[in-house]
Amino acid sequence: MDTRELFLDQAAAIVGEENVVRAGKGAGYIDPYPLNPGRNKWPGVRPANVEEVQALVRLANDTGVPLWTFSRGKNLGYGGPEPRTQDMVALDLGRMNRIIEVDDKLCYAVVEPGVTFFDLFEYIQERGLKVWISVPALGWGSVLGNTLDRGYGMTPNGDHVKSLCGMEVVLPDGDLVRTGMGAMEGTDLGPLFQGGFGPTLDGLFTQSNLGVVTKIGLWLMPWPDVFISGDVLVEREEDMPQLIDILTELRRLDVIQNNALCGNVVRAATMNGPRSRWYTGEGSIPDERLEEMRHEMGIGQWNAKFAIYGDKGLALRRLEIIRERFAELEGFEVRARVYEGKDGAPVAYEDIAPQDRTQMAGVPTLKPLETVAWAAENGGHIDAAPIIPARGQEVWDFYQEAKALYREYGFDLYIGYHLYPRHMVHVTMIFFENDNEEQLARARELYVKLLQAARRRGYAPYRSHVDYMDTIADGFDYNNHAARRLQEKLKDALDPAGVISPGKQGIWPRRYREIAAAVPADEAEASAASR
Repeated sequence: MDTRELFLDQAAAIVGEENVVRAGKGAGYIDPYPLNPGRNKWPGVRPANVEEVQALVRLANDTGVPLWTFSRGKNLGYGGPEPRTQDMVALDLGRMNRIIEVDDKLCYAVVEPGVTFFDLFEYIQERGLKVWISVPALGWGSVLGNTLDRGYGMTPNGDHVKSLCGMEVVLPDGDLVRTGMGAMEGTDLGPLFQGGFGPTLDGLFTQSNLGVVTKIGLWLMPWPDVFISGDVLVEREEDMPQLIDILTELRRLDVIQNNALCGNVVRAATMNGPRSRWYTGEGSIPDERLEEMRHEMGIGQWNAKFAIYGDKGLALRRLEIIRERFAELEGFEVRARVYEGKDGAPVAYEDIAPQDRTQMAGVPTLKPLETVAWAAENGGHIDAAPIIPARGQEVWDFYQEAKALYREYGFDLYIGYHLYPRHMVHVTMIFFENDNEEQLARARELYVKLLQAARRRGYAPYRSHVDYMDTIADGFDYNNHAARRLQEKLKDALDPAGVISPGKQGIWPRRYREIAAAVPADEAEASAASR
């Protein structure tokens, strides 16, 4: 019997046959937007609790069957639930969906992997708890999974991993550990203090294959008295460096409190219908048509969004400072809408206009999913998001190179910059038609060229599509890849059987490295392309 089938048969005794997904007859896991050809659906198991996870991990050790772990599998644009190789079994944690605690006095939550942003938002609203959550672009993903993958939202707690406070982890041998203060019995300090006693362990399990995280503590934001939703519209494309410099300085000064967002005309258009509504020609949309489109939508060449929260007096002063900084600049316009509660009460969601009841107000949505149909009704996309310094001229220079590459390969350049105090995420998307092999081949070439352009400048993505994890990891090459060699030592020590998410972030266990070393380079390259 095939070893994987043996694993699945024995796993049925742990989770029940109804929670074993056997690939075939339409069942199984797969990337919904496959960038590379040759994909097949693959099987998985769906545990309901920590004890079942421990039992499955021990079974993986006994059988040698590797597990590819995910929380909800909704990390679309990066491969979704797709594993590194097709010999793996999915460890799907979506059934573990308990919200264990939400405290609105000290402002934290404790959640399991299957809890979505919609789940947490609705839980808080139904109980009238006085906290706001931070949500990413799409609310259907896992709160835990997004945090561990260093995802981000749009509120002051938008850098989600920085709000991580304590976790529970099943180690590769099936043992169970709690990090930080949670390592003590009989304490409620686990989600309150990010340290502990001794070396901090939480970071070892972010973007990691050193264990299976089954619970995290996460800090939330106090409910604000006032919410201000603001926009900065910039008429000229070439004024982008000045916009970036001002916004990031205001962020460093904590005048702007959230992760401001800056998008271009293509980004706005993707949220207002398919490409065919705007342009039907070949190649990238020309600059002159983009200028017409921005006037039709009533926007700028660049469109930044920011938000302000908290005490009314402080919030209004922050807005005043922002207006002052842009007041003398030609072609810049600041728009803002101030929301406050009635009769001295804190702002309520019903007080906020629907167009501003968005991620910046901590409200989950699925609206950005509409952008996937930009290129075609049967559309897909891949995200390329290098981290770059928050210096306007550097941002402009890289933007110009990216724009030239998009034009060379015939795609529309989507820009959605996420601005932090010292760095920014240069989010670009490549939209394509699923199953259009000519278009997919161009998309693959463009993606690789973008990675190469970023690496030449000393930039790299903060997370990766599963097909390109090795490529990006290769770029972290200081002292003959010293960081990866250390990561491999940790992997081999904690997971000698190599059963937890082999190859995640380019970290392969010894048994896979030995196989790769025995394969000629040309065969290894072909094998990697078909994973």
